[in-house]
Amino acid sequence: MAIVEQREGAVVTILLDRPEALNAMDTATYREVTEALRRIDADPEVRVGIVAGNGSRAFSAGADLKEMHGQSHRDGRWAPWRAERWDLGLTVSKPLIAAIDGYAVAGGLELALFCDLRIATPASQFGAPEPKWNLLHGFGALRLPAVVGLGNAMRLLLTGEFIDAREALRIGLVNELVESDGLIDRAHQLAATIGGLSADAVSMTKELALRGLGAPLEQSMRLYHSYMSALEGSEEQLRRTGEFAGSGQGEESGG
Repeated sequence: MAIVEQREGAVVTILLDRPEALNAMDTATYREVTEALRRIDADPEVRVGIVAGNGSRAFSAGADLKEMHGQSHRDGRWAPWRAERWDLGLTVSKPLIAAIDGYAVAGGLELALFCDLRIATPASQFGAPEPKWNLLHGFGALRLPAVVGLGNAMRLLLTGEFIDAREALRIGLVNELVESDGLIDRAHQLAATIGGLSADAVSMTKELALRGLGAPLEQSMRLYHSYMSALEGSEEQLRRTGEFAGSGQGEESGG
């Protein structure tokens, strides 16, 4: 097994477990991570997923270059597009947190970008060096501009240079820095905060934010109204709004 899957209550942690290879991802790792993400998405009892790497040297150094790109895979055949892998169009409705300690580069950066929140240790480094190997930072090139802005994304994508954790924090690539010995605990704290909210509202909000990227406002608002109509007047909404009003905070208003 290339990963270790751990469950604590409503939280599942996917641990990349190839520390001798800086948690580089071979075919088996890509497959196992994808399968674990699908299980997280399908299990109604799971609220949040955490993705981390074994050891302090690397979250993941990316794809295993020799195994993934060391030989020709061209067969000349066309096939319909299928999201068979997490970096090729797979979607997960549950919130995902990347807990990054060490290198998160190439495919490792893409895996971090697949997650919704990213926390990192001060020693972590980030980069997209694929052009050095005549490769493309595919999924990351599509996601990175929305996370850090086009200018910061182009600096990473076109130079192949690495940035340190403080620069990653400054440009918004990571949400916060945490010392290594408290990284996983902090990830679980964030997961507990998210887990205390409405599961439907959280998943709908995630999808609304991601699908709204680059979409016309009218289209996004139609999606918002369709989701709100599914929540409006539900038993959970009535219970939660009633609890809020009774807590003495009812003077404040929500969206």
